[in-house]
Amino acid sequence: MNTFKNNKFLKADARESLLGNLTIPVTSMLLYTLTTLVLSDLISNFGSTSFLISLLLSVLIFLVVNTCAGMLRIGLSCIFLELQFGGKAVIGDLLYAFRNNSDTAVLLSAFISALELLCMMPAILFMSFSTAQGLSGHLFPYLLLVAAGFLGSVAIRIRYAICTYLFLDFPDFTAEELIRGGSKLMRGHLKRLYYLYLSFIPMYILSLLSFGIAGLWVSSYTHATEAAFYKDLMASTKW
Repeated sequence: MNTFKNNKFLKADARESLLGNLTIPVTSMLLYTLTTLVLSDLISNFGSTSFLISLLLSVLIFLVVNTCAGMLRIGLSCIFLELQFGGKAVIGDLLYAFRNNSDTAVLLSAFISALELLCMMPAILFMSFSTAQGLSGHLFPYLLLVAAGFLGSVAIRIRYAICTYLFLDFPDFTAEELIRGGSKLMRGHLKRLYYLYLSFIPMYILSLLSFGIAGLWVSSYTHATEAAFYKDLMASTKW
């Protein structure tokens, strides 16, 4: 029977990988966050009073931003996996998916983005209709729909979390093989990763006291632990 490390040991591995190497991960997290925010802001400047056009723009914005963010997350995975194995990461690794097997990276990121879109579709439909009709005062139901969509997106992220790492380790795999392989490897481990993510919530809440600045370190710590999870999973699973 395979024995996997618990959260305590995975976090210890993550801290060890970050020890003396915080500059690159934190800077990369900052660039990732700023890039996705700027991209979202630039695209969202387009609007329309037509429900159909507003809906199409919202869907396009979601897919483009999330697909680009997904490719950048591959770069983050590259950085933290490199550190996990004691290698030397560079900030330029953030663009790894744009320079290596970019076609596969786009398909992989777009697939996950499309699934997340399905989760967020009720909120997007509601907002597009409200915008087109000039309605206001419906913030509460919109937030409920966003919260429900977010929970669905989290479930998808967990199921396909290691696909980005498989992309790095198996460059000859197609997007379909990465998706199927990642989903297969996560069978029986979804709760493990779910509880691992949950364990960071108190730290994210405390980071609000620093106006989110400490969140860059917490995010780096989270990604480093995720990389440790993947390393442990692959070391203890027949692949």
